[in-house]
Amino acid sequence: MRLLRIAAFAACAALSLWFLLPLGDGILHAGMVWPVALLMLLASLCAFPGWYRRLPKPLWKTAAACLLAGLTLIAVLSGLMLHAASDAPDEHDPPKTVIVLGCQVRGDGRPSLMLRARIRAACAYLNAHPDAVCIASGGMDDSEPFTEAESIANELIAMGIAPERIYSESASHSTYENLAFSAEVIARNGLDTRVVLATDTFHQYRGGYYARQAGLTPAAVCAAPYLPLAPSYWTREMLAILAAWVRGY
Repeated sequence: MRLLRIAAFAACAALSLWFLLPLGDGILHAGMVWPVALLMLLASLCAFPGWYRRLPKPLWKTAAACLLAGLTLIAVLSGLMLHAASDAPDEHDPPKTVIVLGCQVRGDGRPSLMLRARIRAACAYLNAHPDAVCIASGGMDDSEPFTEAESIANELIAMGIAPERIYSESASHSTYENLAFSAEVIARNGLDTRVVLATDTFHQYRGGYYARQAGLTPAAVCAAPYLPLAPSYWTREMLAILAAWVRGY
């Protein structure tokens, strides 16, 4: 039992360090904070079993119930996210519209690692389906030299995708707007409303949620994950999903 506790403590510590890796790139967000706090709580339970019993019984029982409910919610959200990411396009009648969901463009004009992975996933699909077209979706914030849509389009063209296969949507500033505004581009140009979302695994559920609200039928083409960032962005996405459920969009 003692060896098991030591192993669990070491696992919690290692996972905490993994969640904190984005600090090396100057990144700090809520998806890093709450998992580390939870892991440190679990580590303390492994290192000092029974310490919580020093608290008033109603308090630690309530805390234990909240912890169990939280872990259950994490499992449910992860299941939904994985299920959405596994929703591959129909091989026999594939969608003909790819939507690349925007992500950060660096100050030097290069797409971020996550955006580059999304572009590569879209390019692979477009090469495999020559009759498919693409919507490059994403606006620009104060830190970006030009729109995410422009960055996506430039990269796809550099990868050999013909410019006439690329439509741009450069007004959006959120995932909800990515899909809502892309749906307008689809309607305006008579494109297939069955769409493939080129984005990260963790992002597919919320992208699909918004796509259906916009009248689209989504399938998933997942970008290759960047492992140092993947865990914290996965847990940050959980907060975004909960917020979407509360807002209704």
